[in-house]
Amino acid sequence: MNAFLSLLEYDLTVLARSWIVRFWFFLTIVGGVAAVIVAKNYEDTSSFLLGWALVMYMAFGSLVVLVNSVSAISLEYRFLGESIISRGIAPTPYVLAKLVSRSFGTIFMFLVIVLPTAFIMKSMALNNDMTVQGIWVGLAYWTLMLTVLSFLGITVSVLFTNTLLGLVVLGVFWYIGLGLLDVAYANGFTPEGVLGNLPLVLQGKSLTIEITTLVILGIVPLVILPFIALKSLNSRDL
Repeated sequence: MNAFLSLLEYDLTVLARSWIVRFWFFLTIVGGVAAVIVAKNYEDTSSFLLGWALVMYMAFGSLVVLVNSVSAISLEYRFLGESIISRGIAPTPYVLAKLVSRSFGTIFMFLVIVLPTAFIMKSMALNNDMTVQGIWVGLAYWTLMLTVLSFLGITVSVLFTNTLLGLVVLGVFWYIGLGLLDVAYANGFTPEGVLGNLPLVLQGKSLTIEITTLVILGIVPLVILPFIALKSLNSRDL
């Protein structure tokens, strides 16, 4: 347990010092302020505006999450074997610390800005149609997707010693998946249609069956991926 906590603290420190993380955090703040200003001065519904803000965050933020997670272990392979032998670092707490730190960092950067932005938009928008429940459900969807991406990135980081190769492979599959998901739920190739049911979710009109299905689809990889990552690292000759 002490090894896990020490590794977790170290990796969180590495994330906090990353210029990529700091730059993306700054851009998220700018985007949040811009979203509030637009909602306050334009008559578009707040669910439409926040929906597009979330889509843009997923489109560009996924790249940041990919870089942070795929590079988490692959960049340390050159001295990981020595650390395991000389410092007694076991593979299991090492991988678990990476999973927790990278996913926590991703979720923190997302919620600390987007959550207050959503509620400020709700209270200040010229044409608000969002509900408190809808906001929580919508942000829970995005949090789950970002967490799954973090877990996927860590797993790929174990499987591929070449960081760039792992980044390209996972990036291609992830963005294709996002595209297929959008096509499946889109109501047409219009600014409103591309968002699919997301505005309805933010309005608190999402169906229970849809919520349950998406949650199950998200939880399954969160349970399976750590075992794949641990088994792969334990079987690798470091």
